[in-house]
Amino acid sequence: MPYKTFPAVISFDKSAVKSTDPTLVPSTEGEETDYAKSIAEAVDVQEIDVNLYMSKELWLPPGARGAFGGQIVAQALRAAFNTVREEFHVHSLHSYFILPGNVDYPVVYQVQRLRDGRSFATRFVTATQRGKAIFVSSFSFAKPDNNSITLEHQSVMPNVPEPESLTSEHERLQKLLENHDLPPKYREHIETRMEESSPIDYRNVHNPTPQEAFTGKTEAKDLQYRWFKTKGELSDDPRLHACIIAYASDSGFIGTAALANGLSPRAIGMMASLDHSMWFHAPARADEWLLYEMQSPRTSEGRGVAFGRIYTQDGTLIATTAQEGIVRLSRREQERRRKQREDEKPDSKL
Repeated sequence: MPYKTFPAVISFDKSAVKSTDPTLVPSTEGEETDYAKSIAEAVDVQEIDVNLYMSKELWLPPGARGAFGGQIVAQALRAAFNTVREEFHVHSLHSYFILPGNVDYPVVYQVQRLRDGRSFATRFVTATQRGKAIFVSSFSFAKPDNNSITLEHQSVMPNVPEPESLTSEHERLQKLLENHDLPPKYREHIETRMEESSPIDYRNVHNPTPQEAFTGKTEAKDLQYRWFKTKGELSDDPRLHACIIAYASDSGFIGTAALANGLSPRAIGMMASLDHSMWFHAPARADEWLLYEMQSPRTSEGRGVAFGRIYTQDGTLIATTAQEGIVRLSRREQERRRKQREDEKPDSKL
């Protein structure tokens, strides 16, 4: 099936003044895809006034309720970056997702300049659509201190297989389609995902077997590992690389909470990010392999928590992440568990 340069992207082109409708980026079947340009555009924003920016593109992942959260984080970071001096680099962000983003409308990012100090700068960004806030985030930037002697330590990178030895997401989905016993709806879902050509190459250290993917049940693991990098070579702009790493850090993150319960996303009725935090420890290139270690310590009351660490291939810890999200069982899975509990109750008549 044909590939698209970027999955289900809505492009808000300010030059298209004759039409108020957003434009769907066309498929590039038979053409070489410029993945670097695709991901750079995906995280970019356009200035529409002082401290006011607008998204250029939005992506609706298959089955999602709204625009991809990682893209909203990345665009908000790009907007905040545009208001601080070049020598300042982001060292932390803390955000909340308030409403699902609607890909039919551009997102407007209002930047508040809270502080401009000699060593630190602070920004607060509110993302709105049609007058309603859908996302808020605070960003802190720091100027590198190259004159002082500072403390230095980090956690040890896990020993996992190298990314070159692992199956790509496209290869994994292609393998699933070889199973002729797949239900029609699940096959259609996989085919839809394969039509999309993501500009980021994700490679999971452990992939569910076809049986696990189909049943929604897998071995309970509170840890998962994933390598990622852009498919195209990027420019040397460190701000672009930070935005893309923020973009990728949201992908599959809260799913760690489902895996900790021995469930694949197929058994989940609703899964969505509620907040997202990142601490950037060192600059890194998003077009070189990065290892994402994700761990979920707790799920309860329909929510799950996950913590993550991102390493370069040589073992340098470059970012730490944290997220809470909605993790609700599907109605079918709830009914199955409710019936199972009823069956396990001792007979009251005995």
